[in-house]
Amino acid sequence: MLLKRTGPLFLVALFFAVSGPAMAHAASFGLVANKDTFVIGDSFTVDLKIESVGVGVNAAQATLTFPKNVIQVTSVDKTNSVFDFWLQGPSYSNDSGTISFIGGNQNGIAGADLEVLRITFKVTGAGPAALVFSDGAVTASDGSGTNVLSVMKGLQLTSITKQDATLIKPPQIVRPAVPTGVLPVVPNIVVALYPDSAAWYAHVSRFITQWSLPKDVTAVATAVNQQPTFDPTVSEGLFDNKMFNPLDDGIWYLHVRFKNAIGWGPTVHYRIGIDTVPPLNFSITSPDGLTTANVAPTISFATKDQPSGVRDYTILVDGTLATTTALTTYTLPPQAPGKHDVIVQAHDEAGNMTESRATIEILEAPLITIAGIRITQFGFYATIIAFLIGGLLLGRYLDVLEHRRRMRRVVIAQRDVQTVTNLIKKDLEGLVAKCDEGAMTQTKAEEMRSVLLRTVATADKFEKYLMQNVEEIEG
Repeated sequence: MLLKRTGPLFLVALFFAVSGPAMAHAASFGLVANKDTFVIGDSFTVDLKIESVGVGVNAAQATLTFPKNVIQVTSVDKTNSVFDFWLQGPSYSNDSGTISFIGGNQNGIAGADLEVLRITFKVTGAGPAALVFSDGAVTASDGSGTNVLSVMKGLQLTSITKQDATLIKPPQIVRPAVPTGVLPVVPNIVVALYPDSAAWYAHVSRFITQWSLPKDVTAVATAVNQQPTFDPTVSEGLFDNKMFNPLDDGIWYLHVRFKNAIGWGPTVHYRIGIDTVPPLNFSITSPDGLTTANVAPTISFATKDQPSGVRDYTILVDGTLATTTALTTYTLPPQAPGKHDVIVQAHDEAGNMTESRATIEILEAPLITIAGIRITQFGFYATIIAFLIGGLLLGRYLDVLEHRRRMRRVVIAQRDVQTVTNLIKKDLEGLVAKCDEGAMTQTKAEEMRSVLLRTVATADKFEKYLMQNVEEIEG
């Protein structure tokens, strides 16, 4: 069979998916008809189902083909579908003999017989009527849209003539009866598909019921309805087993009684509980909020289910089983700061499951509180480190500024030294020139004395200037 994941279905799966661990289980498509033999003019229904036990699924697509010359679609009903979102359809074409859909659910769901569609057909011709899946995919609610479809089970039906239909009856037993003089005993019946009369079941199919016939029994009457104490009175002949048509959701009673030469005996009323619908969608909440400093927050969750009722809730934290409880609140064990994935799976008494997911973020607890400001341990040490780094950078910056200031003083001092040196050299060169002119007159002597005094004064100023600048540069 063709199994594939189409683009639109993958987008539906991602739209509803929540991150979570991938699961290794599988899902399958199946069909259940309310009867398997028909005559022309009859109408019958076929339920398109998904079997997904152990893996949550949130989207599916399929194309179903049927023989258009034998049966025709009159309606496609999604009223009781587990899907609440439809990207395509459901739609059908009697001209091409096809039914198709792409649907999804906002939560992950699981069950043995999840109803997707109920299709009503009308028989228009005689012969075999094979319902076959030509295409399909079922995606897991694992955050990746993984296609977990492994099997697509079609259905083989038959359209017969009205004359042949009158011959259909339980397999008859022909034997002489042994009189006992008392009414027959209560039948002891065995229902293989539903072995526990007190339990709830999530699967539907045609089922066989068997019993042992006492030697005095001459006739058997059966009925299936929702009346707990119904007594069938119409004989169907003598037989020790009978095939019954699939049942809808609810509590049903299979009634079987025996008749002998004295009359009808007591009836056995065998309860059969059917629930194929998962619990209703629900959300995870917390009084602390989904972002909290409480390392052990309490989460709340609650849903309803019909007809069997919610059995329990399974809680997983970061993919690890935390607990299974019948309560609708749970306090998580202490969690490390950060984000944590929480999954709550609600199971009903028949084993159907609906899951909800949430992300809880645990904030780091404050180390100290100053003026109403909560400072966490991380924030405290981060602040200290920031101050240290800031101090180092500021010190480095000040050192650079001081170095630049000193370099400017050095440059200025070098310039001033050069200027004073030039002045002294000029004065000394002037004295040398005077000496070279010959005999020293009184006027020249006075000029030389003046130059020497000015040179001495300049040297004194230069000494003080150098000492001051050296002190400033060193300081």
